[in-house]
Amino acid sequence: MVDVGTFQVQIVLTVPRDGAACLSQLPVGLGCSVWCEGCPGCDRAGSLSIYATELQLLKIPPDVKQITKVVEAVAISVLPEDVGSRLLCCSSDRLLHLKQLHQKDKGDPEYKRELRQLVFLMTGGMEVDGQISAPPSARQRKAKVSKVDMQFLDCMEESLKNLYEVVSDSWTPQSDVPDIPSLSADLPDASSARGALSRSEYFHGKKWPQIWWFLGRLSACRRRCNFSHVLDVGGGRGDLAIHIASTFDGVKVTVVDSNESSLKVGQAAASKRHIDIRFCNMDFATAAEQLPADIDFVVALHACGGLSDAALNFASCRQIPFMVCPCCHLKHEGLEPRDGWSSLCDFGVLGKVVENEKNQCPARAIEDSQSTTQGTEITKRETTETGSQILRRLAEIDRRDVSWRALNLIATLRLWATNRKCQQRITCKLAAFSQEYSFRNLVLIGERI
Repeated sequence: MVDVGTFQVQIVLTVPRDGAACLSQLPVGLGCSVWCEGCPGCDRAGSLSIYATELQLLKIPPDVKQITKVVEAVAISVLPEDVGSRLLCCSSDRLLHLKQLHQKDKGDPEYKRELRQLVFLMTGGMEVDGQISAPPSARQRKAKVSKVDMQFLDCMEESLKNLYEVVSDSWTPQSDVPDIPSLSADLPDASSARGALSRSEYFHGKKWPQIWWFLGRLSACRRRCNFSHVLDVGGGRGDLAIHIASTFDGVKVTVVDSNESSLKVGQAAASKRHIDIRFCNMDFATAAEQLPADIDFVVALHACGGLSDAALNFASCRQIPFMVCPCCHLKHEGLEPRDGWSSLCDFGVLGKVVENEKNQCPARAIEDSQSTTQGTEITKRETTETGSQILRRLAEIDRRDVSWRALNLIATLRLWATNRKCQQRITCKLAAFSQEYSFRNLVLIGERI
């Protein structure tokens, strides 16, 4: 039985008489996500059934028994190795080693240890030197926000309010989000890191509305200033790039990402639709000088941490428009340029920037450690973190009222740092799409003046 919305559907699998491999041998169990195609019907009790002609396993629960079933299915060639690797979130080498242990001795302690390691890997564990650590416990106490954290937010907000005026852009699409175009109907499905959502469910319910918002903004930008070559930073599977290339005639699209497997999926999807997109497997930190000179627009949808800063720096150095939606803030810090946003908020630095640009300096409270917000002093001795580290940590905290303030401060600092490099050729704005689709909904926009 399979749950579909509020009702259940029975999938009927038939066994071929010739003894060939059949659908009933697939390692499907409780908690699995499947894709099924077949003929609908009803049994004698009137229950809805599908007599399957095709069945694909999309996702399995992180359970030792279910993992064992997948390994066994790979070992007897019922399941291809690449599908097994995808389901178990592991490399082909690790799966091959696991298959060899399975065939040798199922009771081997090393085999059992490898199965537990895969459970860790499927639930968010980190792999270091071939060993996978257990994921953070869900029972851990939530991170606390200290008084110093709140005072720092207050001080930064008050300072930036007098230093840099953010141009807010309340643009919204002229129409509701349309249905998924046929272009996206059969995008490759796979397990997702989006909790209980499969990749297909996440794309249809969350990612597509964000792409639609980006397409609408790009269309509005193109009416004011034409562009012919778009760079998608961290574009991975090409979800956004494919739609840009298919929506805007004559526009070239280049995708840069360091994830080779995602790029291969994107290249296959683009080729299947006869869409010409260049997918580049390279580190963006070293890719900037190798990219074509005719790139005249930069996009990034959920670029992790410093990758957003690298995309903004690339656009500002080339003096071209951009549309960047940052994601997490604790990754790729090394990609942020020295004169990036963190240089404007670290202790002692913000005050010096202010002295150069303003006669009055509300932010000197940070440098001189004489802030009396709520009657309490903030001193450097009260924290070993820099200003940027505090903001990054608070942006990822699970208190929305706090993280939203930190996200807005980082976005403001990023716009300020970018605006200083644009030599009055680009207007920087801050926009947002609906939080219904993602809490990481702030979008930094640069348009030609």
